Amino acid sequence: MVLSLVGVSHAQVDLAKVRVGTWEGEQEYLVISAENPKRILVIESVNQVDGKWVANGRYGTPAGLVRVKISVETGGKGVDLSWTGPTGNQFQLNLLRGKHLVGKITLTTEQSKGGTGSRDRTLKLEKVN
Repeated sequence: MVLSLVGVSHAQVDLAKVRVGTWEGEQEYLVISAENPKRILVIESVNQVDGKWVANGRYGTPAGLVRVKISVETGGKGVDLSWTGPTGNQFQLNLLRGKHLVGKITLTTEQSKGGTGSRDRTLKLEKVN
């Protein structure tokens, strides 16, 4: 894998530095995790690979985090982060004011059985360091 920062603007490099760190917040109520809605995202690095921004990190609850590879889009409405969790859940977050990530988790069909009917759950995180 070749990492390239050639042609990257100063503003894009600054955005990468802003995202690296620990984010904490809460996920909308889920039956399987009602006792602990707290969620943590640790972004360890953000690099441009083949012209696309990719972040490497860990996501989960205080009881345990799993490794995730995050797609970072910087066009259109701002900065968007997305990834697929180990159980197939789809995560889509938008960076707001440089220190808030707000978006949704779309549950797999299996996980949404017996729930409220919607497969989407709100996720809000704030940068803590």
